[in-house]
Amino acid sequence: MGIIDRIRARMRTKFININPHNCVACWKCMEACPKNVLGKIEFLGHRHVRISNGAACIGCKKCVRTCPEGCIRANE
Repeated sequence: MGIIDRIRARMRTKFININPHNCVACWKCMEACPKNVLGKIEFLGHRHVRISNGAACIGCKKCVRTCPEGCIRANE
């Protein structure tokens, strides 16, 4: 798996896509996720949500509904 594939795996699952540029690091989506799919990136000024366990995503879209900035979107 190349670097681009690893980056993409941190930003999407079969059910959701994350736009980290809009994330304000409120972590509400992480609290809403029943399967602990989402994780944090906190590194040198970068603070945003990422996919940490994409295989566990069941497509409930609780993270999508909870995100106040709309940075998590459901796949169509």
